[in-house]
Amino acid sequence: MSELFTNLYNAYFTLSGADKYIIGKQRRIVSQSENAYLLHLETRDVTYLNWFYGNPTCGLISENEDWAVMAGDFELTVWYEGEHDEEEVITIDTDPVFDMRQKDEETVELLVGILYLDAAVWELNIKTMQLRRTAHYTDYFNREYLSKCTIVGAL
Repeated sequence: MSELFTNLYNAYFTLSGADKYIIGKQRRIVSQSENAYLLHLETRDVTYLNWFYGNPTCGLISENEDWAVMAGDFELTVWYEGEHDEEEVITIDTDPVFDMRQKDEETVELLVGILYLDAAVWELNIKTMQLRRTAHYTDYFNREYLSKCTIVGAL
């Protein structure tokens, strides 16, 4: 795995070869050819996350770096450290996810389906993997934390 780690790390962070990555202190998420990987800097391990049709649209690494989420047009993938430091990777089918942010230690807010009339903000609880709708998208028009949305709001 260290050869894969070296190749991915160099492509993204040494050679400035790509623009689809997310940086944490000890972990990095990268996407190459529609495939997403989690790089572990301390151990130089690589965790394969998922294949995303047309590349992932967004992602994040939690503040304490014990979980990460990456999403695309049809699904989102969650990585977390399970019991006994075992890694877990779970995929959940969704409508297209446009943006996300960490709400608290175990919750992610997702902006889902902005191109559709039923666009909404959803929450994903990382511990339970429960996904629930919390608000309609129009409640968030031109709100600063969803800066990408102001483009859609201007149409």
